[in-house]
Amino acid sequence: MAKSKTTERDENRQLTRRALIKWSVAAGAALGVSRAKVFDILSGTAGNELAYAAADNAFTRSIHIVAGNGGLAWFQLLWPQVDVAMAANPNFAWHKPGMATLVPGTAKPLAIGPDTPFANLPAGRQVTVFTCGSNETHTNQPQSVVGLNGANIFSVASALQSANPSVIPAVTIGDVDFGTAPGGARPANVNNGEGIVGLFNSAASRAGGLLAVKADADLYKAHYDAFIQLNKASNRSTTKIAYGTAQGAAQFLGKNLSAQLAIQPADLTRYGINGNTRANVAAIGKAFIVAVKAFKMGLTNSVTLPAMRDDPHGAFDNGDVNTVPAQLKGVFDGLMADLVATVDDNTLKALADDTVITIHGDTTKNCLQRGGWPDGSPGNTNRVYVYSAGHLKSGNYGSIDRNGTVKGFDAKGADVAYNGATTAKFAMASIAYAIAKRDERAISQFANGTTVSGNFGLPKDI
Repeated sequence: MAKSKTTERDENRQLTRRALIKWSVAAGAALGVSRAKVFDILSGTAGNELAYAAADNAFTRSIHIVAGNGGLAWFQLLWPQVDVAMAANPNFAWHKPGMATLVPGTAKPLAIGPDTPFANLPAGRQVTVFTCGSNETHTNQPQSVVGLNGANIFSVASALQSANPSVIPAVTIGDVDFGTAPGGARPANVNNGEGIVGLFNSAASRAGGLLAVKADADLYKAHYDAFIQLNKASNRSTTKIAYGTAQGAAQFLGKNLSAQLAIQPADLTRYGINGNTRANVAAIGKAFIVAVKAFKMGLTNSVTLPAMRDDPHGAFDNGDVNTVPAQLKGVFDGLMADLVATVDDNTLKALADDTVITIHGDTTKNCLQRGGWPDGSPGNTNRVYVYSAGHLKSGNYGSIDRNGTVKGFDAKGADVAYNGATTAKFAMASIAYAIAKRDERAISQFANGTTVSGNFGLPKDI
């Protein structure tokens, strides 16, 4: 089908806009002009919208996965305890004995197998795994692996991300506990991944709505832009983000974004989701698909979703370990492929460079016993998995070895006797550090003295 004149005009405008941003930033670098000054120049010459698009987000976006009712145990099959996997013991609760390999170049040891997601990423982009917190079997809202000095890490993330313009700062799915933190957002809640689409299905733009006619929607947006230009406060540092958010919202009101966010058959294929995919795995994948599309358009900064909740005691006995881990790998690899291939409409950066992914849950079950896969974990341990977009040191902090010996880690990341509360604090501070793009000062009010840089995180580039 031939493109309409309007579509061609809009696409050409976007290409021209991106070209101007790239040229301006490159020219500024060549002439020794700071990026901040380049953005000021763009603001004065091409408007605030273009200037905001040229600037990177100060903080990453984030996807938080909360596995409950024993469901976290599945993720231990994706990223196993190193010594347990390398032991190649068919009695241990790892489903691919003899097939584990160590990833070369990670800061700490990391074992992977045939069902490990992200396996092809560079060593510095592999996951960081924290053995931390305590076993909270059969809960859907684990607390020991999400708390950071009295705040919830999901809410902490939204507080940090408040510096990034968005229409709806945070979205939660189902009954996950988002918690609170100073400055944290009040999330919008939906029932499932498809429900996120409805959040951005503007009533004003639907048939019969006030802005259903494109000319009316454009006029509304133009009026708001004119108001910004006439208001001297629009360029103050204290109000710039608020105006940027409102500007995006004004544009959103005149658009029905459901078609752009909706899950398409090609999306499902890319994530390996078909009629044979377990419903709880497919639900995770569908949430991922919509989250990436919403991140691309700057509609939200954070999505928190439940996962699995199927208490897989019989997974080894009934053969589920032969199918479910591979399906999980499929949806996680689909997510990473999308993050790598998708460019943020505003910053023009790949989302893989600007998104942190975390996995929390209730219990990993016993990694040393597969028969009946008991809920109890050695040392009452728990685990958290983090894709940090390269901001944290990759590999395992803390461990359970083949003899059941448990090790924790201290403030420097060195092995010590296990303390679940202390290790969880270090892990949550590290997640905040990754979301803050290595800005130790930005997380200081939450980290309460924990130093992440150089210990668990890479130092900030000067």
